Amino acid sequence: MIYYRDMKRMKEQDGRDVAYLSFAQQAGLAQAVGWPQARYYGEEGRTVAEFLSYEAVYDINPFAIGVRRPETKKAFRARLERIVRLTDVRRFLPLPLMALSNGETRRVLLARALAKGPRRLVLEDPEGGLDPRQRARLAAILDALRARGVTVEVRGGRPSPRGSGPAEVARPRPRARRTTDAAPVVVEIAHLNLAFGRRVLFRDFSWTIRAGERWWLHGANGSGKTTLMALITGDSPLAYAADVKVFGQARGGGCELARIRRRMAWVSPEQQAYLGRAPQELLDAALTGRPDLLILDEPFMNVRAADVPRAKRRIAAFLAAHPGTTAILISHRAAEVPRAFTRELNLDNPG
Repeated sequence: MIYYRDMKRMKEQDGRDVAYLSFAQQAGLAQAVGWPQARYYGEEGRTVAEFLSYEAVYDINPFAIGVRRPETKKAFRARLERIVRLTDVRRFLPLPLMALSNGETRRVLLARALAKGPRRLVLEDPEGGLDPRQRARLAAILDALRARGVTVEVRGGRPSPRGSGPAEVARPRPRARRTTDAAPVVVEIAHLNLAFGRRVLFRDFSWTIRAGERWWLHGANGSGKTTLMALITGDSPLAYAADVKVFGQARGGGCELARIRRRMAWVSPEQQAYLGRAPQELLDAALTGRPDLLILDEPFMNVRAADVPRAKRRIAAFLAAHPGTTAILISHRAAEVPRAFTRELNLDNPG
């Protein structure tokens, strides 16, 4: 994984003709805010439109006098309009940047990388965090850039299977015997209604997870996967207003969050971004604690393709050795899901 300071050094060496796209940039944005819960607090913060503005892209002080501008605003805005259409980020423009999902943020960063009209584009694991539809769209975007004479260089990442697309994630998986209703309830979310402004994530959504169940959670970018996990872990303040119980305990009313969290462990892109830790380190820490509830949110993001099978086997071996552990895995790739995960929730079609 290339960290933010390394990406900054590379940009300084290569100049403006080269643009970069990597998870390190997302980490830089996260570290600038300084706290992972920021995305759940109100509608404040820099909007996507501001992030893609002429002044922001070229790091221009609008009050500076006598500074030579790299190009006219008119030329920049004409190019940005084409890029916004190409990357399909128009609906994000009025939203706070920190409110976007990981996959949505990656698309906005691609738009920003292209905003200066670079001759060469360097991408590190460009499909990381993207759902199947957006992976297919990214391939079309890169083909269009190559056709326009842009040199595209891809570093790292896991190549998509040939013919992958929206249907890839929905292929059938073997089912194990269902957990009996007598098993204790670990997570219970009842009649959740959640919207951010005009953006509706959940309408009357309910989900019950019992001890020992292993759930594969997936859905399009922005469908609410990480938001659900934040309700469970307590990172989102909305957990205190919604009907959410973890280990039978609701938030508020004297419930001690730390006591609940001691029974949980999780891995997520946010932890990589805010803590600057490699995914393998986070997985090691999560499994060492032998949690009652294990949350694996995109655990293979920034993992080398050659190392993914090893990490997958390690997760499967841990769950086999701890049959009482309840687990939730978020992944856009069915091939990355260990067979131990026999339950499935698709947020694109939760019914």
